[in-house]
Amino acid sequence: MTSMISPKWYQPGQTIGLAAPASPFGRRYFENSLKVLGEMHPGLRLRADGSIFAADGWLAGSDDLRARHLMRLFGAEDVGLVWAYRGGFGSSRVLPLLDLETMAASGRCLMGFSDITCLLAALARHGLIGLHGPTLNQLPHLDLISREDVRSIIKGAPGWPHVLRGRTVTPGKAQGPLLGGNLSLVCHLMGTPWSIPFDGAILFLEDTNEQPYRLDRLLTQLELAGVPGRIKGLALGLFGAHGYVNPERDRAVEQRVREWGVPLVCGLPFGHGPRNRVLPVGAAARIEEPGILKVGLDLA
Repeated sequence: MTSMISPKWYQPGQTIGLAAPASPFGRRYFENSLKVLGEMHPGLRLRADGSIFAADGWLAGSDDLRARHLMRLFGAEDVGLVWAYRGGFGSSRVLPLLDLETMAASGRCLMGFSDITCLLAALARHGLIGLHGPTLNQLPHLDLISREDVRSIIKGAPGWPHVLRGRTVTPGKAQGPLLGGNLSLVCHLMGTPWSIPFDGAILFLEDTNEQPYRLDRLLTQLELAGVPGRIKGLALGLFGAHGYVNPERDRAVEQRVREWGVPLVCGLPFGHGPRNRVLPVGAAARIEEPGILKVGLDLA
C-alpha cells in the first residue's frame, strides 16, 4: 500500500463542495439537510452546482457527468472539503473515469460512506486519507456525538485520535492502517484495480438491511479470498436495518468471523443509523481491550 498522507483539513472560510457521485435525490430533502447544516454552522460557504440534481434512472446523472463534477471539486483551490450528499449506488462506475492520482495529490478531503466506500478506497490506494463519515443527507438524523464529529471537521479541528467503544468478541490488540467500509462494496471491489489492500490492515465493516444469509455470503467471499490471514484485526459497526442494532444480523456476522483468528471488536458506533462516527480511512488505528477502537493515531 502507498504511504499515506494526511489531507489538507478543511479550515473555516473555505468552501465545502457538495458532490453527488452515486444515487439521485430531491431538492426538498437537500434543502432540509442544508437547513440543519446552517443551524449548526451559520455562514458556511457551499458549492452545489446544478449538476448534483441530475437524475438518470438510479444514478445522479451520467457516469461522465458525475466524474467530471468530482474532478472539478477536487481541482478547485477554494474547496477545503468534498462532501457527498448521499450514497446509494453508482460510485464504482466512475472509478475508471477519474484521475485518482491528481485527486490524491490535491490533498482535498472526501467525506461520505456507504456507496462512497468505493471512492474512499480508491483514494487510499493513491495515498490520500479520506473520511468514512456521515453523508449530508444523514445529518438531520445523527446523534449528538456523531454531529459533534462533523462539527469538529467543519471547525478545522478534528481532534484525532478518536476513541470508539464497542465490545470485545475475540480478545487481543492489533494496530495497522484502517481500511474498509460498507461490506457489500468491499466485496464488490475485490478482483478490480481498486480493491482494498488488506495486508496488515485493521478492517472495518458495516452494512444495512441485508438478510443474515446475504451477510454470511459476503463474509464467506472474504474468507475464501484469504482476507482473514492478511488483516491484523477486525472492527465491526452496525448491520441492522437503518443502522440500528439487530440481534439476529449482528449474531450472524459475529458467528461467521469470530474464528478468523484476529482481534475482533463488534457493535462500534458507525453505520447507516444515527450513530455514525467519523473514521479516517488509511490512517493508523489500534484495537484494544475492552472493546476499544482508536482511530487517527498518526494524525494527532
